[in-house]
Amino acid sequence: MLMVNKEPNPSMSCLHGVYATNYLLDKLDPIAKGLLSPLIKKRMEKGFVSFALFAFFVHLALYILNKYVALDLPSTLFSSPLQILYTPFSVVLVAEIYLLVYYLPSSFGRSMGKQIEIIALIEIRTVFKDLDNTSTWPWEAAFFPHILSALLLGGILVIFYRVLPQQVARMEENDLQHFVRFKRVLAAALMLFLLVLSAYALSLWSYDIVIHPDHLRMDPNTVFYTEFFTTLILVDVLILVVSLRYLHDFGQVIRNSGFIVATVMLRRALGIEPWHAFAYEVNAAILAVLMVLLQRYLPRRSKT
Repeated sequence: MLMVNKEPNPSMSCLHGVYATNYLLDKLDPIAKGLLSPLIKKRMEKGFVSFALFAFFVHLALYILNKYVALDLPSTLFSSPLQILYTPFSVVLVAEIYLLVYYLPSSFGRSMGKQIEIIALIEIRTVFKDLDNTSTWPWEAAFFPHILSALLLGGILVIFYRVLPQQVARMEENDLQHFVRFKRVLAAALMLFLLVLSAYALSLWSYDIVIHPDHLRMDPNTVFYTEFFTTLILVDVLILVVSLRYLHDFGQVIRNSGFIVATVMLRRALGIEPWHAFAYEVNAAILAVLMVLLQRYLPRRSKT
């Protein structure tokens, strides 16, 4: 009897993998649409505003008690009334991160801009924490590199949004729908991770205040923002790899690759010496602008 060896067909295996992926995305996409719907966005924004007001009054009450009842709370957050702004500003930052995730499926460029906005707001928030009553020159104060970084990032953002093209990706309509669906599911998963990470960071921060009231040992940036930006880098890389299936414009591919490098630089700026962080942040923002300009003019040069 003649035996025939049937070897697996790689193309068929790949086809089955594509079908399985599309099936999974079809099942998850309705959930993702619900999590990223405008109605949920509106409710989340109202919730963030309410929680920011609540956090402000809680911090204010603790500051008054610490001053007149001597609760011995950390001086880094309760020695000046201006430091009360640190807590509601932290809630505003989480709201900005939520908007970053919300806009991720629709625009990679706008998501990059949101990242720069978040870093600028982190620097401004640090100014509130570092304010003191010393009589040093402004450039000798601890807050000076943070306020300078926020100022320069804000100026670069103006340029970034001016040069950022307001157009959709150059791909077929069917491919565009598949790509947006993939990014939507990925953004919904990132949002769930954001909620879990927020609860985890808040619990650790509260525990640190209770256990070490005299001096906080935990930097919120190293617990929440560092982990989030690390995850965001992985998500951006995954989106870039999948986009190669749909995008055939080298300008967009190299722009998105540059955005990932800028995100890595912004991630590197968290938790390091202020002036080093300043250099990383400004260079990352400038790189994002240059990548957009490169995308704009590269196709023109390729035609000549």
